[in-house]
Parts: sequence; structure tokens; C-alpha cells
Amino acid sequence: MIHKALLAAVLLAAGYYDTAEGWEKVTIQVTNKLSSGRMLIVHCKSKDDDLGGRAIAAGANTSLIFGQNVFRGTLFWCSAAQEDKRLSFVAFEQNDRSKYVRVFDVSDDGVDGVDVLGGNRLHICGWKIASFSR
Repeated sequence: MIHKALLAAVLLAAGYYDTAEGWEKVTIQVTNKLSSGRMLIVHCKSKDDDLGGRAIAAGANTSLIFGQNVFRGTLFWCSAAQEDKRLSFVAFEQNDRSKYVRVFDVSDDGVDGVDVLGGNRLHICGWKIASFSR
């Protein structure tokens, strides 16, 4: 018991443990707001953790839950596809303000994020026409 308390004190002093955030699980929500009832395919992963691909029906959403790295280096990114278009975006970066954008709406214009602290809507990126090489 004393060893755990000592470890927590050392990590806190070293700045590896944020008392407000700790090592909490992070939930990212992705909503399909594409027009004409089109299906959206989303695949999210980090260097160490692949959350897999998900098909999201028009108007529906999915939640992705993952843990943070104790050494504050968690980075998750997502790629999305619909018809002949593709995009990718950083969904969560532990050492960046983007950690407060956890709700993403994917529409015909691309991806918008909502800042959970201020409620501000941010345009993250637009679609690109996929090019397939042979």
C-alpha cells in the first residue's frame, strides 16, 4: 500500500499524472451526418491499439472508448470513407488541446469537432477524392 502511494507521489511530482484528468478512459463519438442516407465507414487506431472499422448508418453514431497512456503520449486518429472519398483526422492527442474535442460530426463538407469545454464548433478537415494506384 505504501509503495502505491509513493509511486503516485513520484508520478504526480514528475507531471505524469494529472489529478483532474488522471488515467481516465476517453470516449470519442462519431456521427454520420452525410446526406442522402449514405453509409459511413470509420476506422480509428493508435500506435498500440486498433479499435477496428465501423459502419455507421445515416443519422447514427458510434462511441469509441480507449485508455490514456500513463506517460501522456496517447494519440488516436481516425480515417473515414464514403463512396470514392476519404479523409483522416486526429481524434485525440493527450498533450494537445484537441483532447477536448471528443464529438465529431462527419458530413458532406468533412469533419467538424465540438469542443466539450466551450461548445465551439471547429472544422477539422474536408474530403479528398481517393486515388487508387495499381
